[in-house]
Amino acid sequence: MLYNYGVDSVKNLKLYLIELILFISIIVFNIIYQNATYLNISIIILTVVSFLLLGFQRNNSYIKGSINRIIISCLLSFFIVIYSVGLFVGFSRTPYLLTMDHVFRVVLFTALVIICEELLRYIVAKKSFDSKWPLIIFTIIMCILNIIIEINGKNFSDRELVFIFISVTILPVISREALCSYLSYNVGYIPCIIFKGVIVLYELLLPIIPNLGNYLYSVFNIIVVYAIFYFSNKIIMYAEKSNKYSRKASRGIIYVPIIVGLLFIVVLVSGFLKYKMIAVGSNSMLPVYERGDAIVYEKVKADELQIGDIIAFKQSGVVITHRIVSIKHNDSYVFKTKGDHNNSIDYFDVEGYNVLGKVVYKVRYIGYPTIWINEFFKGGAIGDDD
Repeated sequence: MLYNYGVDSVKNLKLYLIELILFISIIVFNIIYQNATYLNISIIILTVVSFLLLGFQRNNSYIKGSINRIIISCLLSFFIVIYSVGLFVGFSRTPYLLTMDHVFRVVLFTALVIICEELLRYIVAKKSFDSKWPLIIFTIIMCILNIIIEINGKNFSDRELVFIFISVTILPVISREALCSYLSYNVGYIPCIIFKGVIVLYELLLPIIPNLGNYLYSVFNIIVVYAIFYFSNKIIMYAEKSNKYSRKASRGIIYVPIIVGLLFIVVLVSGFLKYKMIAVGSNSMLPVYERGDAIVYEKVKADELQIGDIIAFKQSGVVITHRIVSIKHNDSYVFKTKGDHNNSIDYFDVEGYNVLGKVVYKVRYIGYPTIWINEFFKGGAIGDDD
């Protein structure tokens, strides 16, 4: 046993050496020379060297077919959802070029790099002896690699931009790399290649992508990762015939209403349907609602509004929710408004095109997190203004 332990330790040292070379390659080619092509070539070469140095264990997992079907189903659901959302929020064009040069130089080369990354991950996962640390370190290195690639050219002049980068880039990258390492260790490399290949390449292969925005983009990417992990984990636990499987699987049912609820909130806050929720940032409408509440407004036309309606409108870049006290209609609609708690009518006119909608409902207190985040990044409240 002591002899085997010594052999395994030597093999672990080889894994650490390979990971060190990979990390040095990232520093040299992505930070110092900023040449992504050389970095990708170094990853391909390192994969071949690892294969020759450590060998390659065939993937004989009998559950890989089930896991592959789960991944394909989740990815199909992902695209159905985001492109359905795109019907409401619109689409953006991608650098899509149906030319042989684009296919071979960009798409196929990127696909080759993804395959090599996942083969290298699989080698590390299967050759990690007496410890999972080589795989953990590899996962961290891959997170660093993808974050550094995305960070090039980004502007971090204020905390809000940093927050957006963390939400839109760092969190999805970490969740994606952690999922690939989990699948590689428990199943094999093919599920990882399918998942990462589709997620990374679809923007290069499709001419348009939905205008999800920062918030929805991050949420949907993390949800698809969680869905794949959740269903794959159930299959893996069943395959291992764990006596705790039934109990843990039953606990998973509680996540269904949570996910549905989160999706509903995402849909409501994003505002691409008829209704939208915003936070109230002041007490100008007491006692109808107060700071920290959330109100839901319905998108309506200006000619549908009446005196006494509470409307949400934009004024100098701020969303305000006040009550209509008078209406003028010549060539267009002009409204005078007043906060119920204010002593005087608002000094400005509200043009019809600035009206966002009519307030139809309030929810007590749930607007506070939005207010706190906004005040932290911008130093001011949102939703309603005195």
